[in-house]
Amino acid sequence: MNSFRYIPASIEEIKKIYKFIGIKDKKELFYKIIGDIHLIEGKELDFMPDQMDELSLYKYFSDINDKLRSSGSIPVFAGAGIYDHYVPSAVDAIISRAEFYTPYTPYQPEVSQGTLMALFEFQSMLASILQMDTVNASMYDGAESLAEAVLMSLRIYRQNRQTGSDVGNSKKIKILVSKSVNPIYIEVVKTFIKDLDIVIEFTDIDPKKGYTNAAHLKEKLQENKNICAFIVQQPNYFGIIEDLEIIEKIVHSEKSASSSNPHLIVCSSEPFSFGVIAPPGFYNADIFAGEGNSFGNYMNFGGPLLGLFAAKKEFIRQMPGRITGKSKDDKNQDAYLFILATREQHIRRQAATSNICTNNSLNALRAAVYLSLCSKEGFKEISLLNLKLSHILCEKLIDTDLFSLKYTGNFYNEFVIEINNKKMNASEYINEMMKKGILAGISLEDGGNAVLIAVTEKISIKDIDNYVNRAVELFS
Repeated sequence: MNSFRYIPASIEEIKKIYKFIGIKDKKELFYKIIGDIHLIEGKELDFMPDQMDELSLYKYFSDINDKLRSSGSIPVFAGAGIYDHYVPSAVDAIISRAEFYTPYTPYQPEVSQGTLMALFEFQSMLASILQMDTVNASMYDGAESLAEAVLMSLRIYRQNRQTGSDVGNSKKIKILVSKSVNPIYIEVVKTFIKDLDIVIEFTDIDPKKGYTNAAHLKEKLQENKNICAFIVQQPNYFGIIEDLEIIEKIVHSEKSASSSNPHLIVCSSEPFSFGVIAPPGFYNADIFAGEGNSFGNYMNFGGPLLGLFAAKKEFIRQMPGRITGKSKDDKNQDAYLFILATREQHIRRQAATSNICTNNSLNALRAAVYLSLCSKEGFKEISLLNLKLSHILCEKLIDTDLFSLKYTGNFYNEFVIEINNKKMNASEYINEMMKKGILAGISLEDGGNAVLIAVTEKISIKDIDNYVNRAVELFS
């Protein structure tokens, strides 16, 4: 019997599947997933000979690929956590080297020095960008990193409470979260804490400015006890830059029931912003949890991503994941190794601080290569370019009088506009713009008129002008 990698479905079975899920063909299936794209039909391959040499086969499919690229390459103005940044060819070339690409996990440091060195440099560069004391060797993604940050804060809080004045306090522990935090991140956090004795409460945002309402935050901290942390996103989900200076003073000046300050957890889905605005470490953040996909990784239809995690040095023993360190071997040469590995596989279960089974080392390596290519000055230039381009598009859209700015607070590379014309809501607007070859943004709510728009360095002035012109055409 022949050995098959997989057993394909027959034509009859495929028809049954289509009928069961309520579609007629594969084009309709893919349309539901990624819209109207050109698919290679079987009939396009019918005239191919049974055998082709490698060069002929390569040329044939290259021609098909060129057609797909020309019809499917569109400017992306969607963000909300994953951004369309340019990835230099050198990143793919370096990361494709066998010694980087093939290892699973560097369990044996003596044969994994290259990978460990790259992870050490990744941590060092991120520590510099974030101005945080300690960075680990990566997590799954930004949402999971935030969930782990909440669990870490909870562990520290309980540890302090056991030695504090309120021993035996049975009240539920609370986490305060700004309503400007990515809602997808919050859903992941809720999943992680579902079976724990912990409650999430939200603080309002300023309806005009779009950032966290500092007065409401202070009120919440004064009214509630047993609060172990406050979560804020920088820049927030709407692209608005939060005033972390005021937030930090409020959070760290309010005593919780354990006679200790609540932790300030800062998360971010666009760390490029820290080339322009002050990073979380500058504002005395206790824990940082972010998304690092912007650094040398593609959007990849939403994954795999790259989780970033950092904390103050006094919390290092409570950090999840692994930390790579630099030492000396018996010949006094540089040697790299894991100096902290807190998952269950490495230490006894009750002492583990994380149940994460692996990390995204390959994506972290990509980030290390990318940041090395950027240099400090290049990082700032890219960050500033994102800022400038987004403001140019925003101003041009507002000047048409077809849109209004929903939040007037300072923003980085993302902003929210509202459609003034009532004949079209946000979802309809995005669909119509897609027909014109532009991914115009993300609808913030079903049936609403608010569109979240992101701009990166891949967007040119020509793309911006084209966006504005096509939008004007829709309403003319």
